[in-house]
Amino acid sequence: MIHARPIRALALLLVVSAPLAAQPSVSVTLGSTFDSFRPTTDAAESRRTLVGAMRIDNAFAAGRGRLYYDLDAGNYDSPGDWSYQLHEAGGSFRMSGTDSSNRKVFLSGSMISRRNGDSWTSADYGATGGGLNLELHPRDGATFRAGYRADYRRFGDLSALTQLEHGVFASLLANFQTRTSLIFEGQVGSKRYDGVVYDDAGLVTAIDTVPTTTRGRGYGAGMGPGIRYTTTSSLSTSERGSAGLLSVMGRIAQSLGDRTGVRLQATARRTFGSVPPLLVTTPAGFFEDGVYDDPFASNAVVLETGITHVFANAAEIAATAWWADKDYTSAVALDAEGAPLSGAPLRRDRVALGSVTWSQPLFPARTGALALTSELGYRLLRHRSADAFYNYTSHALSIGISVGY
Repeated sequence: MIHARPIRALALLLVVSAPLAAQPSVSVTLGSTFDSFRPTTDAAESRRTLVGAMRIDNAFAAGRGRLYYDLDAGNYDSPGDWSYQLHEAGGSFRMSGTDSSNRKVFLSGSMISRRNGDSWTSADYGATGGGLNLELHPRDGATFRAGYRADYRRFGDLSALTQLEHGVFASLLANFQTRTSLIFEGQVGSKRYDGVVYDDAGLVTAIDTVPTTTRGRGYGAGMGPGIRYTTTSSLSTSERGSAGLLSVMGRIAQSLGDRTGVRLQATARRTFGSVPPLLVTTPAGFFEDGVYDDPFASNAVVLETGITHVFANAAEIAATAWWADKDYTSAVALDAEGAPLSGAPLRRDRVALGSVTWSQPLFPARTGALALTSELGYRLLRHRSADAFYNYTSHALSIGISVGY
């Protein structure tokens, strides 16, 4: 499935960057996952999923600028056609400062086109966005960053979800002689949806362009209805239709030696203001993408820890544990038939994930400028929810290969 808009973006990227080329790079990754997917209400099934990614990156103007094109494609292990293609073209430019200076200002922009398979084709969207970042180095080992970004996303078949998002952030990174790194970051965001409008009397929720084909027929048809409607009882007229979000994150990383490092990260977010007019149904194993699993729809606490070891031959093994507690502020939990549960309780999710990944460079003495790497991994995902469609356990064994230049 090839689309003209992202191809034109790629062509423009290559034409613009060609005369300025200084440090081009290309990477391609292909992989397959054998997934044993077991819903709590059904028998075990085993499927194979395919994923692939390509990145073209070009630095220019003595490294001050960068242009890129990303293609991410694959499918998810759920009944139905949950394939996708995500195209992104963009760039960044350092407007002031040098590599060694204490103050830098960056300007960035991007265009995105997402196309999905039949199970969620109504959620296709196109987006454009841009941002401005400031980087300061107040002292050795300390970096302060702050910035603003705006993104406009247009949903052709779900115009109620067409949205304008604004976000500001600030972060502080500190490196110590003990080879310890600390990061603290805070973000504030707002998002206005086309599906929320006002009249003189107050708030009115308008969802007049949702196709009826997005309504499913229970688990056998996929992950339930193609969209999840939200309640309006918690909408705030004072926000004039804008949903708000506050997020804080803390991360500590510690080197245990020249080749081993561990990390621990905690994130918490709280929402306020209005709520999204509806939510897109997502496949098993899909969460926290920032768009479909809309962060403005749930309060959450997320914990992550991991350890990575790099061997002398550049092989790498990494283990990660991830846990999330998510309370949706307006999404009603559904039963196995796709109807709201008795009493209309809101959806609440508990997600636990553990993974181990091994990557091995192949023939490094013979490939020259090419970097050929094989990857093998295992993932255990346990998703529990008040919504029947999000109660499942998944065991996945993946194998892949990446080529970089």
